[in-house]
Amino acid sequence: MGATHSSTRATYNGTTGYYTTNPSAVNKYGGNAKGRRSFSKDHLHRQYNKNINNSCGQLHYPTSNTSSNNLHPSSASSPSSYPYYGHPQYNNTHNHHHHTTSSPLHVSPPTSSNASSHSSSRHRIFGRRRSSNQTVESLSSSLGSVATYFGSTPSNGALQPDPQHQNNNKPRYSEDCQSLSDSQEFRWLHGRRYHNTSSLYMLPNDTDEIDRLHLQHYLYKMVMGDKNIHVPIPKENSRVIDLGCGPATWTMDMATEMTSVNFVGVDISPIYPALIHPRNCNFYREDILQGIASQPDNCFDVVYQRNVTTGFTVEHWQRSFQEAFRLLKPGGWFESVESDCSVHSGGPFLNMCFDHVKLSMASRGVDPTVVRSLDRIMIATGFVDVQVKEYCVPLGEWGGKTGQLWKQNIISILETVKPHLAKAGRITEGQVGEMIQSMNRESKDYRAYQTIYVTYGRKPPSSS
Repeated sequence: MGATHSSTRATYNGTTGYYTTNPSAVNKYGGNAKGRRSFSKDHLHRQYNKNINNSCGQLHYPTSNTSSNNLHPSSASSPSSYPYYGHPQYNNTHNHHHHTTSSPLHVSPPTSSNASSHSSSRHRIFGRRRSSNQTVESLSSSLGSVATYFGSTPSNGALQPDPQHQNNNKPRYSEDCQSLSDSQEFRWLHGRRYHNTSSLYMLPNDTDEIDRLHLQHYLYKMVMGDKNIHVPIPKENSRVIDLGCGPATWTMDMATEMTSVNFVGVDISPIYPALIHPRNCNFYREDILQGIASQPDNCFDVVYQRNVTTGFTVEHWQRSFQEAFRLLKPGGWFESVESDCSVHSGGPFLNMCFDHVKLSMASRGVDPTVVRSLDRIMIATGFVDVQVKEYCVPLGEWGGKTGQLWKQNIISILETVKPHLAKAGRITEGQVGEMIQSMNRESKDYRAYQTIYVTYGRKPPSSS
């Protein structure tokens, strides 16, 4: 189980783009694929990598495309080749050539004998390793001008708060959630409530988003074989902290399951339950990046963090991992769970949607590919026995109930960040809406999927 920091990755074709092979899309929305406007590659590449130079020194991102391998899951000739466990035709007794365990859901905590402090081990749970490593340079080439396809003048100007909600409208929170609607730390934009204007996090913190996060939690749990965590938790009098707990779905699920363990949740937005929660569960309003002032050093057996990809620069990742290291007892475990901001084997409109997501993130200084390299940041922080597990999640009808729910989750996210996508792609929100609708219609014709990365490591027993 040696280090696997470098691997063969499929890349998108940044020369021809997605739409040159789809004449119907070009004809429907107008424009000419050969004459479309391109973004400035140099400018986008600088935006994309401006926060990489100060990273831990172990992150390397290619600046040119390589030829792609044919990794489309529809080419599978047998049921056992389907890329995720939940599909009804997946044979869960089949051992892929990358794995030797009899069950694809078996996860054993790493030991010092099979991993070192200088390398990490990777395991792809539900099939062959399939991933993409596309930089903004290739992204800008493949994306081109979406306005060319949708035939309208690009939007301009910064995103503005919705006037009818800016001052006096109340958020649709349950009574059990802390409501700070009158605080200047929150803003309203297009009818949705966000944390504040300075936050890089793209998603809102209102009731609709809380509902989506609840759904996403149970989808994660379903895909991961009904498990909430991969690292061992001592059963008696141990302490676990959830960094960036959000509505605390994971925290309360774990607290209900492990009643003898004390759980703590912290988040910069107080959308966690203030009154009704398990007795062994407490919440604090804290900013991870400023340090968890309410908790001393070396006081937790496990630190857990999830779903912060869209709001963290590489520097933020380093700071949060350092804070996790500080909070852990010697020998304690840290686990990070994040969804990749790329889609694999998707149709042209789905690819275009995710291109806009990545471009929007890059324009804000957020690296959309860093989740694939979190093990390197973890090792640089001082963690040992670092491992990475990758779960493939189907997107669309081909994946049964799991695929349909995950598509619902993705559409909800895309609809929510529509203003950001329009601004990044220099198109209108109406065009983004058409793009999302087209993606929804085409999903039944493709076997698209995404990857969830679970990265975990241990604080050395000798650390203090």
